[in-house]
Amino acid sequence: MYNQGIEPVKIAEAIIRAFYAERDIDFVLNQFLDDITWIGPCEHEFFRGKQAISDYFYSGSSEVPSCLLEDTAYYQDITDDTHAVVTGTYTVRTRGEDSIIVEARQRCSFLFELHQGRWLVRHLHTSNIYQEMQETDEYFPTTVGKLTYDYMQELLREKTEVIDMISANINGGLKGSNDDEQFSYFYVSEGLCKFLGYTYDEFMEMSNGTAVGAVYAPDLEGALQACARCFANGASYSAEYRIRKKDGSLVWMLDTGRKSVDAFGETKINSILTDITAMKQAEFDRQVERERYRIALENITDVMFEYDLREDALVKYERRDYDKQNPVEKIHIASYLEHMEEDGSVHLDDIGTLKAYMLAKLQAESIDIRLRLQDEWKWVQVQCSYIYEGDEIVRCIGIWKDITEEKLRMDSLIDISKRDALTHLYNQSSAQEHISEVLACQRDCALLIIDIDNFKTVNDSFGHLSGNEMLLSMTGILKDLGSEIFTARIGGDEFLLLVEHSHIAQAKRYAQQLHEKARGIRLHNYQLTLSIGIAYSRPTDSYQDLFMRADMAMYEAKRKGRNQTAVHET
Repeated sequence: MYNQGIEPVKIAEAIIRAFYAERDIDFVLNQFLDDITWIGPCEHEFFRGKQAISDYFYSGSSEVPSCLLEDTAYYQDITDDTHAVVTGTYTVRTRGEDSIIVEARQRCSFLFELHQGRWLVRHLHTSNIYQEMQETDEYFPTTVGKLTYDYMQELLREKTEVIDMISANINGGLKGSNDDEQFSYFYVSEGLCKFLGYTYDEFMEMSNGTAVGAVYAPDLEGALQACARCFANGASYSAEYRIRKKDGSLVWMLDTGRKSVDAFGETKINSILTDITAMKQAEFDRQVERERYRIALENITDVMFEYDLREDALVKYERRDYDKQNPVEKIHIASYLEHMEEDGSVHLDDIGTLKAYMLAKLQAESIDIRLRLQDEWKWVQVQCSYIYEGDEIVRCIGIWKDITEEKLRMDSLIDISKRDALTHLYNQSSAQEHISEVLACQRDCALLIIDIDNFKTVNDSFGHLSGNEMLLSMTGILKDLGSEIFTARIGGDEFLLLVEHSHIAQAKRYAQQLHEKARGIRLHNYQLTLSIGIAYSRPTDSYQDLFMRADMAMYEAKRKGRNQTAVHET
């Protein structure tokens, strides 16, 4: 047993600690005799017998928090061999983490009896030491009455201050209702009446003195149903409805409150009414905006998207013409930028551009990229707007539009502008641009300038149609060399051929091929022959430098009698 041979003063200290600090009721009861008597601090705490004390302790155990014990002092007086008296004082205080701080100074007296070698409690008395009574000579009941009255007055003052503060700082007011069919008022705050534009008497007349009468009629059924649902689950409720102000306008109110039973056993409902008109209007505006958004989504052919920069999550909205009930499909894509390369939906050459644009690191009204749509690459124009939170961009909202056909048409127009109208070979300006780029990259190349011999004679003798026929025949010869060879028509009867990564011997072989193919073409008994000039690039060449040397070589071939090739020696 715990207290075998232990002094009663130690046992008394352990009992107080177990009850208040450790909440070990079993230990406390184990130190009591079965026929113990106990007088506690409260008026009703008077019990005879261990079982009665046990029932009382356990009935309130869940409501009593663990406390701190401070300033303890215990004293022992041995009466005889079988009995001992212990007295003590201590302070009981709730812990700092508790919502309510309670502190009490108490005193105790124990009567122990030696029973089968153990000191057990025969009688225990605990009581509070009231600070206000320590230095008074008044009769005890008089002092308690004064203290109770003062306390109640202070409590009433504090509660009144709280209610006044709430009433003064809300757009609305307070009300109290009886729990009857009409929820008749027993209290309406002046602040509520003033907020609605009424005097107290005017408000009571308007509402017929009931909460039901104050509610705008079209909202009444919904408000009553909301209250019924709440009260079915507990004492609190919440409802939203409109009240007509004195000026005729309607104001939305949030009505929240709680049922309670007063001192006379009657159920009362105390409530706070708060103006939520602005919130309701904002909610309505959001609904209208969402409806506009939905209609826009259902009627556009472009794909709309929202990108969350913090979550790296994309939501895109695509039309589904096959589903009339749900014409817009909402697709969520997590880790969008992170997995873009693995996904394969964006062309590798365009991933960097798209990332920079969506993260607002690329300043542009729109960008054109390639996306894989329905297993083929499509040109798409992306246009974004950005949502800020402070100085931080948190969301990107935009559209992408399929511009493949437009892009192809534009590319076709650009290509047409770069080509000769008759032969569809590149024109002189395109040739200059291309050759300048090759020279800027320091790539070795050979330039061949080709002139049709006696073309003016053919044109003048047989007409322009025959001249065009000869030009087209020359075009066919150049195209037969292969698409990797750049060719252009740079004048009436002059053509250009550029061979990259070439040397003089290879350029001469191409010239020889041209002469051989020309021999196979006759027009009106006129044999097609060519004069060709070749120049090889130098590291410091411009387009004009290289062209001039090749042109000089071509004229050298003509001077020597035509139908031959000349090379400009570098």
